[in-house]
Amino acid sequence: MPKRKKIEEFAECRDKECWHSYSLQTLPPAKFSIVVGKILKGRYSLIHSRVDKRVPLTPFG
Repeated sequence: MPKRKKIEEFAECRDKECWHSYSLQTLPPAKFSIVVGKILKGRYSLIHSRVDKRVPLTPFG
């Protein structure tokens, strides 16, 4: 293959702002507490799946 004439440019990576509960489980404890703190402050959002919506958030539904 011929060499590329110019270098590819990519968009810069940003912080992940939308989190799913399963991806939070894989974080180390220090990163988990930082992310959950930002979710509670409203800076990040938590994505709910269809299964999560069926489960009541309070014990009395």
